Amino acid sequence: MKAFTHARVIDGRGGFIPDGTVVVDGSTIVNVGAASGVEILEGTEIIDCGGRTLMPGLMDAHTHLETTASNNVINEVAQYNLPTRTMRSYWNALETIRAGITTVRDVADIGDCVIAVRNVINQKLLPGPRIIASGKAINQTGGHASMSTEYQWSRPDAGGSGHCVDGEAECRRAIRTEVAAGADLIKIYVTSGLYDPFLGKPRDEFSQKEIEALCEEAANSGKKVAAHCHTAKSAKYCIENGVASIEHGMMINEETLELMKAHGTFWVPTTIVYQMMADGAKYGLGSSTIENSRKALVNQEKMFRKALDMGIKIGIGTDCGGVLINHGETARELECLNRWGMTAMDCIRAATSANAELLGIDSITGSVEAGKEADILIVDGDPLEDIRILQNQEKILVVMRGGEYYKDTFSGLC
Repeated sequence: MKAFTHARVIDGRGGFIPDGTVVVDGSTIVNVGAASGVEILEGTEIIDCGGRTLMPGLMDAHTHLETTASNNVINEVAQYNLPTRTMRSYWNALETIRAGITTVRDVADIGDCVIAVRNVINQKLLPGPRIIASGKAINQTGGHASMSTEYQWSRPDAGGSGHCVDGEAECRRAIRTEVAAGADLIKIYVTSGLYDPFLGKPRDEFSQKEIEALCEEAANSGKKVAAHCHTAKSAKYCIENGVASIEHGMMINEETLELMKAHGTFWVPTTIVYQMMADGAKYGLGSSTIENSRKALVNQEKMFRKALDMGIKIGIGTDCGGVLINHGETARELECLNRWGMTAMDCIRAATSANAELLGIDSITGSVEAGKEADILIVDGDPLEDIRILQNQEKILVVMRGGEYYKDTFSGLC
């Protein structure tokens, strides 16, 4: 049993204890409270935090562990076969947890590599973060993330690009196939992206009937749906059919926000990747991508500020491994949203307990409270004063997942 004492406790649900104690027994938090009110049993190991911050491990609700940051993800994927990509997925998972991200939702695993990594971590064969994995995503022929002569997403021998489907029957079969492969959730691409120069500006792709079929079949299997979606039209179809989250949402409007509010839909804006794409000349991106990103960011910021006023559920995701952003850089998204009006406390809540709700794991993790798994960070500084401190890995002294240390540079400072 361990007791972390004299900690500034941020519980992930909006609560703060200026001088708190957190007691961990094995993998579980068993007591949390003000220092004066927590009993510490004889024989408990005492870790004096010395006024440092203790908070939940961060979560990233939009990752692509199979790939690494690149200005051309398609080429980056194409050069590796399936076994190599599986090993690279695991390496990226380790980079992620070492940065203080103890849980990820991986959305679009081109070769089911991340499902394999998730399995060996869950079986305790290898250490790593908690992974909620979609497996292969579902898209239409010629649409975003599909295979084409211009965008070869993967080698033919490396597991395919995902489920390229047309029509309601094929949509249903793809859902059933991915559920059988072990998917925790379903990822669908219902519009093109801003990184599709051969498509021009974002367009609607799946039809209303196809979206209905996808969402109904996922619900039949008890799986949540994450929808890559930029336009208001496709977002409307998705929300009305029960998707758990709209990913990106660069061109949504006030009607979209009203629908999100009515249905309890999460918005995962992943704005950091678009801010980087808007500055894409230094990363070698094309002019159409840069122009699309800059225009779309104006609308996204406007809608995000309205979403805050309306109390829309916000999730934190980065699209790391997609375009430009590295694994382990989740805290950069917190800085972006903080600049757009989200308080530091709410940024942390979005990246912890709110993300846990979105991922369907809020009963086991996402906050520092009794009964939850001990997914804990100790930070040398105050992220409520400056959220950017969470980007400095030297300031993240301890990373614990399920009571096990993944990083501990703290003992030498005590």
